[in-house]
Amino acid sequence: MPLRGSNRRWPPVQGAERKVTGVRRDDGLASLAQGFDLAVIGGGVVGAGIALDAAARGLRVCLLERSDFASGTSSRSTKLLHGGVRYLPQLRFGLVRESLREQLVLRRIADYLVEPLDFVIPVYRDRGFADAPAWARHRWILPGALRLGLWVYDRLGGRKGQDLQRRISAAEVLERFPRLRTKNLRHGIVYRDYQTDDARFTLALVRTAVAHGATARNWVSADRVEAAEDGYRLQVTDRLLGGEATIPARTVVAAAGAFPPPPGAGRPPLGLRLSKGTHLTVEAAQLGLTGSALLLPETDDGRVLFLVPWAGYGLVGTTDTEYRDDPAFPTPSSEDVDYLLRHVAEYLDLERPTILSAWSGLRALADRGGGATASASREHRVRELAPGYFQVAGGKLTGYRRIAEEVVSGVCRRLGRREACCTDEVLLAGAGGGEAGAPEVRRRAAALGLGDAWADRLAARYGTDAGRVIHLIAEQPRWAAPLEGTEHLQAEVVFAARHEFAATVADVLLRRTHIAWTARDHGRAVIGTVASLLAAELGWDDARLTVERRRAEETLAAEGL
Repeated sequence: MPLRGSNRRWPPVQGAERKVTGVRRDDGLASLAQGFDLAVIGGGVVGAGIALDAAARGLRVCLLERSDFASGTSSRSTKLLHGGVRYLPQLRFGLVRESLREQLVLRRIADYLVEPLDFVIPVYRDRGFADAPAWARHRWILPGALRLGLWVYDRLGGRKGQDLQRRISAAEVLERFPRLRTKNLRHGIVYRDYQTDDARFTLALVRTAVAHGATARNWVSADRVEAAEDGYRLQVTDRLLGGEATIPARTVVAAAGAFPPPPGAGRPPLGLRLSKGTHLTVEAAQLGLTGSALLLPETDDGRVLFLVPWAGYGLVGTTDTEYRDDPAFPTPSSEDVDYLLRHVAEYLDLERPTILSAWSGLRALADRGGGATASASREHRVRELAPGYFQVAGGKLTGYRRIAEEVVSGVCRRLGRREACCTDEVLLAGAGGGEAGAPEVRRRAAALGLGDAWADRLAARYGTDAGRVIHLIAEQPRWAAPLEGTEHLQAEVVFAARHEFAATVADVLLRRTHIAWTARDHGRAVIGTVASLLAAELGWDDARLTVERRRAEETLAAEGL
């Protein structure tokens, strides 16, 4: 069966026939008063996935996000689509099989956003593996137990060829990671998982939901949910312009991550435990990272850490500590940074690396009692707070689609609808071009004076929508200029405003691009340029332009950047 949104619908280079656009902020909230079958609160990956699933089944859907899309955990992860290795010692084979199958689905429906990544586990004579079961921790048993576990992993995923785990010599481990400490290194084990750009993946979900008829609004908070004769009424506020409105919806789903559902209708919501995960961005060369990720097998508190190549940089993560403060701006502590650097130094022979940025994301875990957050279940829970009013808690990036399927099926039952989930067949915005479109992207870029390196970056970020970005440069040649000190073009800011819901400068610096996390000044040098480009697209006057420049500086400071 062909995928919905196949090349016929999302053609390579030229862009989609089904237009996906953003929303200008000057239209206020009036259009939201029309009423919806489903209102989704929360614009992270789960909320966006629910909106897409429901819209693809034909429901009238409204997606609301109090900040920017993917502004929470969905832009602050380790950028990995885990297959569930950690569940093998618990013998939860069904959960592992489902995660591995989802990897393949996501690879198919979001080809340019999901890439295979090899992980290397160095096996030492004097070190264990934190996730190994007790019976396998003896130093003579551990190597075989790891191979056995990953063999099962491959079998559950139906893997073949290059996707299979394999043993490599100590020499090959050191060839891949020349800074790795050699003392007592026996060999390495390689297994495969997948990597993504979490923020842009979430954004692709939102755009695809809109292409299927959904209404999506960032910077609109749902402040209260009240029961009504025909469903619910949501009291909402535009957090940028200050307007208020009431939205009628027959059903509601709260998928707000670290934030509780709005007060009002329904029984008490699921309790949440928040776990903070801190990551560091460093120069990949300082860590000796090239094409593979390194799994540090054991920390002093019984965890594993990852060193992951990402967008030309290296990510180090992650911590796992209880968090009880404001979920709006979780920031790394000096203890978080020291923890990560201390363990990197235990395994790698290097001076203290230059930290380009540090960020923290919050895992919203369904509260099942005490114990350390590191050992708490990442599985999701769904509670119906009132008839047709659902809350989702927990879950992981890899499993967002199955969570959405479960929730929307419950919504459909309440609405008396029988449509089945079809999101395993729906290509996300920008997907479907494959490698065949790359030469055409290069050709069109070259005609406008852009080299192959620029064309390849655009194709990697935008997939088939790279052609749209290039078309903007044909429309206005000055947009071919790079943003100072970055690998992004001015045209990308215009594209973000027209097609990706960018409403503030920080939306661009933090999530449409990753300039704030990778530039040494965190993007401060380009705030003026980005603000001016957005002003021209979004109709800001001089007073608003000044406000948005100041807001960008304040947001970077609040992020600890």
